[in-house]
Amino acid sequence: MGSENLGREVPVEHENRSTVGSMFASLTWPLILGLGATAGFYALVYRGPLNHKLVLRYFAGHPINMIETALFFIGLAALIIKLFELLGEFAVLPSVSLGNSPGNQPASNASQLLSALTQLPARARSSYLGRRLVEALESILQRGSSDHLTDDLKYLSEVDAGRAQDSYSLVRIIIWATPMLGFLGTVVGITDALGDLGRELSSSGGADAGGSLSTAMQGLLAGLYVAFDTTAIALCFSIALMFIQFMLDRGESQLLSAVDHRANEELAGRFELNGLSSDPNIQMMQRMSQGILKATEQLVQRQADLWQQSMAAAHDQWTRVSRQSGEQMQTALSAALTQSLGQLATQLAKCEQNSTEQLAQRWEQWQTVLSQNARLLHAQQQEMVKQSELMTQAIRAAGDVVQLERALNDNLAALAGSKNFEDTVMSLAAAIHLLTTRLGHATDSHTLEFKHAQVRGRAA
Repeated sequence: MGSENLGREVPVEHENRSTVGSMFASLTWPLILGLGATAGFYALVYRGPLNHKLVLRYFAGHPINMIETALFFIGLAALIIKLFELLGEFAVLPSVSLGNSPGNQPASNASQLLSALTQLPARARSSYLGRRLVEALESILQRGSSDHLTDDLKYLSEVDAGRAQDSYSLVRIIIWATPMLGFLGTVVGITDALGDLGRELSSSGGADAGGSLSTAMQGLLAGLYVAFDTTAIALCFSIALMFIQFMLDRGESQLLSAVDHRANEELAGRFELNGLSSDPNIQMMQRMSQGILKATEQLVQRQADLWQQSMAAAHDQWTRVSRQSGEQMQTALSAALTQSLGQLATQLAKCEQNSTEQLAQRWEQWQTVLSQNARLLHAQQQEMVKQSELMTQAIRAAGDVVQLERALNDNLAALAGSKNFEDTVMSLAAAIHLLTTRLGHATDSHTLEFKHAQVRGRAA
């Protein structure tokens, strides 16, 4: 790409010089010729055979009509100049040639061909084909080979096509500006006509209103004729210039196609397509290319080493960060677990203390209940002992009662027939009363049994 751009530097300079020159030429001569043609045309209109009512109406009825006519003649002059240029290009096309020569020439022979082209006339050297061949040969000389000749020819063809399109810039501007001036003339004409109508009506007042209105309407129609005439003549001028430009553009396209064909015929196959030429410039370019390749390889290797170092440093940094993060996480987890275990131990201690207190309270309650039960059992035991004693006494009393019963039975049996039975019963009652007093309440049941026995004995 560097060699290709280097080979195109000189053509760009030629293009800049030719562009500046063609710009002044394309502006100066059309203006001079167009204004001269305009002056001659209006001389014929006012003082010559073109002094006719319709001609005056359409070409001199308003200042804008005159400006449109001047622009038309300037554009027409530019197109006529372009026509003569094209005819000259077609005329010199066969005369520009590099001659017959064997193919596969070394690139250094391009200098001889350039010398041969300098012997041609100036008109032939400045033609499309002459410039194309000169710029292509200069590119071959600067590059030292013709390997990129096809690309150079394509590039030069595009440059010439762009130059050809630029040569119509003035005509395109005139074609665009002329209808705009026509519309402007229409607007100005309508405005003037309406202004005249208003002045006529205001100046007439009430007197002879019908005649004044008729006069004002005639003036309005005349003004409208002039207003629309500017647009009509502008459109006609634009259409004429557009058709002429189209025909010239087609002719120039055919010329450029012929130039492309002739340039390919003159240069294709003429030079060797060998990039390994013995030219010192080519060798220098090869050494430069090898140096660039070697430097590029070193740069790539250096970049790879830097990337590897960066990746290793990033890996170490990641390892350190991971280790630090793990340690920080472990420390945080340890602290959190320690705090949680401490809180859990505190809660367990509180629960244990509460449980111990509750258990102590329960134990005290149980001891109190047990003590009360023990006292109750002791009291019951004492009562049982008392009851046992009472039972013993009752048993003894029962033995005594049995003995008394036997004695009474014996006595009853002995006294069965005696008359003192009632006294004996009273004595027995007194004895029983005395026995009851000794036994107390514990012997109530035995007393009852004794009474029953007495009753049974009495009954017996």
